[in-house]
Amino acid sequence: MKFLIGSDIHGSLYYAKLFLKEASSFDRILLLGDLYYNGARNDPPKDYAPKEVVSLLNSYKDKIIAVRGNCESEVDQMVSLFPISERATLFAFGRTMTMVHGHHESMEDVSYSFGDVFLQGHTHVSVLKERDGKLFLNPGSVSLPKDGRHSYMTMDERGVALIDLMTGEVVSSYPWKR
Repeated sequence: MKFLIGSDIHGSLYYAKLFLKEASSFDRILLLGDLYYNGARNDPPKDYAPKEVVSLLNSYKDKIIAVRGNCESEVDQMVSLFPISERATLFAFGRTMTMVHGHHESMEDVSYSFGDVFLQGHTHVSVLKERDGKLFLNPGSVSLPKDGRHSYMTMDERGVALIDLMTGEVVSSYPWKR
């Protein structure tokens, strides 16, 4: 099983295409919210085209597991051919993982038992860290990074990698402990 993990596309067709260019080699695409719109605080990203991003993501509908971000609306859920949940729980690689966007609950203040891995987006800043035996992940932002790097993550039976979207470079990684 291989996961492609991204967040905060914000309607950029340009960055969505870059992110999904190798999606066919992944079993699942995990999306951590803010898929289509940029919100009032952000300038529109490069090639801002929410309708086209809807069509592109819908072409992967059978692979996508998505959670709702603060920029998603009920209409977004109506045009998406895949479900968009408030929270998702997965079991893979012998671990329980919880996915959220991060605007209601975040890795800084999570107060419930989420399992072994906590995945969130929202901040547009990438995080790959272990704390108290738990793994906390944020792939950063595909289109509007606040840490200077367009990024995403991959996850497979070996572990997790943070990837620079523009160069393909592995920025950091975490091997699963057996």
